[in-house]
Parts: sequence; C-alpha cells; structure tokens
Amino acid sequence: MQKPTSAQAHASFADFSTQVARWTGNHWAFLIAAGLVVASLVVFGVEVTNIAISIATLLFVLILQNTQNRDSAALHLKLDEMVRVEPDARDDVRGVESRPANEIDELHLDRSKGATDSDPSESRTSPVSR
Repeated sequence: MQKPTSAQAHASFADFSTQVARWTGNHWAFLIAAGLVVASLVVFGVEVTNIAISIATLLFVLILQNTQNRDSAALHLKLDEMVRVEPDARDDVRGVESRPANEIDELHLDRSKGATDSDPSESRTSPVSR
C-alpha cells in the first residue's frame, strides 16, 4: 500500500472539512447536538459533558476555519482577477491580503487621500448603479 503524499492528505482533509462544514451548517445538526448534550448531562453528569463539549467545539472550530481559509483564498483570487482585467483598477492592490498590516494601512491612507484630493465631478459611477 502506497503512503499518501502531502498534497493528497491536504486534499482529503479539505474534502472532509468541506463536508463537515456543510453538514454542521444545517439546522438538524444543531438540534442533534443539543439533544446529545442534554442526553450526556443526564447520563454522565456535568464534568464529563463539559470536557466533551470543549473538545468537540475545538475540533469543529478547526474544521470550519480550514473551510473558511479556503473560501477566503478563492475569493481573493477572484477579486485579484477582476482587478487585473479592469483597465482603471490600481494594480498595487492585487494580493494586498498577504502584505504586512502597515502596507495595507498605507494603501488605505493613499486611497482616502486620493478621494479627498480628486474633483468630485470626476467621480465614476459605481458598478452597482450601471
């Protein structure tokens, strides 16, 4: 039997976390979890139930964070592509999410300063109003 590569392990965890995130985002999952908590309180008592809830919460947070990270990365790629193809867009904002906080603050200040310095009659219409 061949040992899985790091990329295969990462992909299988990504698939697993996506499925868990979909399933746990359902209202039925909440009702089942609430029922399990009540049942475990009756059977095992408060101490054991609190430990189990803490461990389960940590695991779910880690799984959901993995899914959130991938969704965020995909969104940033899509936005970067939109910036790349828009002729009037500033190229210096592409990939800004991976820059240090001080660089992001400088870009934000430059943008704010540019908005106050520009002529209000030259403002472009927003893409939403087109």
